[in-house]
Amino acid sequence: MHKAALFVFVLAFLSLISCTGEPYGIVSHRDRDGRADQWLYKGENEYKILIDTNSDGRPDVVKTYRKGALADVEYDRNFDGTVDLVRQYIDGILTREIHDDDFDGKTECIKEFRRGRVAIVERDPEERGYIDVVEYYDDAGNLSRREVRVR
Repeated sequence: MHKAALFVFVLAFLSLISCTGEPYGIVSHRDRDGRADQWLYKGENEYKILIDTNSDGRPDVVKTYRKGALADVEYDRNFDGTVDLVRQYIDGILTREIHDDDFDGKTECIKEFRRGRVAIVERDPEERGYIDVVEYYDDAGNLSRREVRVR
């Protein structure tokens, strides 16, 4: 890694530490290459686990736990440093997903879950900032109704 890039990463890392609380525990080197690939930060009522899945030295997955239960998982699926998928949980149960599937920073799809299955999918395929398509699913996970909204 170039010195300038390493310097920027260290500054970002130190900034993250100051925003999310003090590091707690030991930084992990899961793949044993000598570079950190997992970090743990503990706050007053929550803690975060940051994971580098592609060994580039930057976290690609951030898991947030509140009151001991999984609350959010943020993913950077194309490794550009920007979150493009968020999964939200209540008491550790998946309730919502927010997707940026074309990696442009705009939400295209929001999925709501009930009892572990998709219940409602809202889509903004044109990325105009409002929902164009709403899909409703039955308890078995089958599409039962689709509404197209015209503006």
